[in-house]
Amino acid sequence: MANAWREHVKKTMTEMKAKGGKVMLKDVLKAAAKTYKKSVHSASAGKTHKRKTAKRGKKGGRKGKKGKSGKKR
Repeated sequence: MANAWREHVKKTMTEMKAKGGKVMLKDVLKAAAKTYKKSVHSASAGKTHKRKTAKRGKKGGRKGKKGKSGKKR
């Protein structure tokens, strides 16, 4: 079984072909978007998704770093 959106697009396309013959997919999708209603029982209805964030480590290099390293005077 196809999902509800695809079924609706297919139905809209057959209706538009019956009226005018050749139809462009772009026009079918625009027309289908205007008349499509999401069902109450859809899988994603009412759910919110949390985004996972990456854990960050400590900034800096070695532990117990003493003094500045670099140029000697």
